[in-house]
Amino acid sequence: MSAYAQDYTFSNHNIVPFSLNPAMAGNANAIRLGLNFRQQWPTLGNKYNTLRASYDQNFYKRMCSAGLSYALDSYAGGIYRTNEIGLVYAHTFQLKSGKSNKFSTNATDGIFLRLGVQATYFINTFDVDKVSFGDQYDLGTGNRYLPKSTEEFEHDRVNFADFNVGAALCVQGFLTLGAAMYHLSEPENGFQKTGNNILHRRFAAHVNYIKDLELSNGLFGRNSISDTYLFANASYQKQDVWKQLDFGVGGFFSPFMAGISLKSDLSEVSYVSFMVGTSIKNLQAYYVYDLFTSQKKNGSWSHEIALIYIIRTVERYPCPVVYW
Repeated sequence: MSAYAQDYTFSNHNIVPFSLNPAMAGNANAIRLGLNFRQQWPTLGNKYNTLRASYDQNFYKRMCSAGLSYALDSYAGGIYRTNEIGLVYAHTFQLKSGKSNKFSTNATDGIFLRLGVQATYFINTFDVDKVSFGDQYDLGTGNRYLPKSTEEFEHDRVNFADFNVGAALCVQGFLTLGAAMYHLSEPENGFQKTGNNILHRRFAAHVNYIKDLELSNGLFGRNSISDTYLFANASYQKQDVWKQLDFGVGGFFSPFMAGISLKSDLSEVSYVSFMVGTSIKNLQAYYVYDLFTSQKKNGSWSHEIALIYIIRTVERYPCPVVYW
């Protein structure tokens, strides 16, 4: 028998720092601490729980960023656990500098290229004692008569290193175009060495757009976005046979934010996601609800909670900060 799976994914990647592209580490131009939790398909019993904690910081004078993340993906009642520890580095190249104009004494938006690389270490565990196998049951009565199965596994724990790369072209405070590739080496990821249990490469492409509503002359002439703006984004991901397309829109009217997005596997709209959030001083909090709309009846609703704490600096933003 064959089974297909993919990496864990968030409905709102833009409030999960650098989860979609390592080049986006440090794009808040501040010290950023993030905590994200997603529970997927809770009504199915074998729900997926994903917890991610992260830190990233932009060193503007050196035009580089660094970050650290830890993710725990637990499913099948905790029988399977994926622990992922990542270290990310991104460097920013200025392709075009801004110029002053009649509307502002500050510089207009510059154009930047961000390149990122991420090294990750996986610790995957399998609690075989929580699993029942066919040889533990009497086929005639259906009663369990063996306390332990004779099934043997080569490993109940798999450790391996992995690498991801990404790039993003940014117009400061306005537009971001990016692409990334994950699992470059396609490492072995099974508890039995069959040669088929590889972690397939994942490809991602994304675009983010911001429209500031407080300037009649548009975003050009500012160094950062205001507290009133509209935003839109789209992303596409592919991993082996799995494909996903997301498109979202919304607005931020300080201190509140709201948005809606559609998630599709290219055959139908699988989810409609609703996001609400608030920003109080340095703390940002978000909630995302996924409404399951697929006709395949193979899932249920999901939800996400995100907390982000920002320690701001007085330096310019080298790249737009988009949360949806």
